[in-house]
Amino acid sequence: MKKTRIFSTMLATVICMASLPAINVFAANQQRTTTLDLTTSEFQNDQKNEDEGWSWDADTLTLTLDNVDFSTGNKSSIKVDGLKSTTILFKGENKLESSTTIIGRNDKASKDTGLTLKGEAKESKLSLVETGNLPSMDQPNITFESGTVDIQGGAAITLYTIKVMEAAVNIDTTMADPEDGWNDGLYANGSIEIYGGEVNVNAGRIGLFVVGIGAPEPKTGLIIENGKLDINGKLADIYVGSGNTKNAVISGGDITLGGDIGIFLNDCEKCEIKGGTFHTDECEKPFAVHRDSSAVFEYAKADYTELDKAEETAKALNKDNYVDFTAVEKALEAIDRTKNLTQQSDVDKMAKDINDAVAALVYKSADYTELDKAEKAAKALNKDDYEDFSAVEKALAAVDRTKNITEQADVDAMAKAINDAVANLVKKTPASSQPDSVSSSDASSDTSSSASDSSSSDSKATDSKSDSNSKAASNASNKNPSTGVAGGAFALALLSGAAVVMAKKKK
Repeated sequence: MKKTRIFSTMLATVICMASLPAINVFAANQQRTTTLDLTTSEFQNDQKNEDEGWSWDADTLTLTLDNVDFSTGNKSSIKVDGLKSTTILFKGENKLESSTTIIGRNDKASKDTGLTLKGEAKESKLSLVETGNLPSMDQPNITFESGTVDIQGGAAITLYTIKVMEAAVNIDTTMADPEDGWNDGLYANGSIEIYGGEVNVNAGRIGLFVVGIGAPEPKTGLIIENGKLDINGKLADIYVGSGNTKNAVISGGDITLGGDIGIFLNDCEKCEIKGGTFHTDECEKPFAVHRDSSAVFEYAKADYTELDKAEETAKALNKDNYVDFTAVEKALEAIDRTKNLTQQSDVDKMAKDINDAVAALVYKSADYTELDKAEKAAKALNKDDYEDFSAVEKALAAVDRTKNITEQADVDAMAKAINDAVANLVKKTPASSQPDSVSSSDASSDTSSSASDSSSSDSKATDSKSDSNSKAASNASNKNPSTGVAGGAFALALLSGAAVVMAKKKK
């Protein structure tokens, strides 16, 4: 029973494994241990080795490397014809290792031929590891066109020119013997020309060595037009001329010089620096000339465009608007217009100092004197005395005490709003002092009616008044006999008055 179960389990496992996608256990290419000699007769025709990952196109003289691994001991990994222009196209990651020159040539050479290294993509890499103190490459000319080339151990040397187009070239030769090793980075008898890409060199002696021996052309030994360079050499970062006259022209690029001596001019006329950005903080002598040389550095003026803008902005400010303007004044005083292009970082710092000082300025506060007066006067009022106090309250609520001196108009508008609201206030009407039963309109109506009645019945009124006076006198006498003489006098006075009226009426 147990045997049956074990067999069933094994069978199921086999079936499952068979259903999985096929896996190539030998995905890596076979390592090559002998020189790939392109100068032999067989390479007059196309060649291909799929196991090792390379192919040769005889018509275009192109060797394609696809994830190869060459480890050839004390023999070159690849040998090319010095009288032909050969291209090495590399894909993926490729490694060539040897204790002698890794990519060498036969003894032939021509100033118009050489080797072009070209990566299929930027990530495509060709690694050269030289372990025997010899050059990693020795060609009439070398062009780093694209992709990434990593070199360890020995300099890449040419009889004529080394060009860097859009490739990334990383070189470290510090492990080579200081006395006997080829411990420069890029070494060219004729010229080193950099038009783009990246060049990173850490050299045991000289980073970029434009020798000038045995190669009278071109006369311009160093050309840097573009690209990013980070060069560090123990003796010098860049060395121009030690034989035939060589000049240098730098018109662009982002250049970092990291050694004690940056660009060193020996037997040459001049180095013209027309453009580019330089980082030289690590250099004790960024630009040096041999003591026995008449060579000179000719520098273009630094770019003051951004500094001009910063200065113009700062000078347009009204210093009286700010709490403290001294930092800006100090930054303006520090402007130095004698800087050359290699000192661009100094100019950039001047601009930054001005801009930083301006950014840190603090405005003085606006003048709130009149607003304070208006606010105080409004708050002293009794809102219950007025028919509608809401406009004043709204104006008071809108007071903002964060305004600076440049916003004085806003503060003045707040004061005006309060004063206008107060000026438009209407006081409530005081309550009436007459009894509620008699209104002013009724009194006026009665008065008007009485006047009309009296004008139409003067005679009746006079007679009636006379009779009334007589009766009043009589009644007073009858009802109040105790009044005595005073009562009689009063009655007599009334009668006399009535007689006078009657007399006037008769007339």
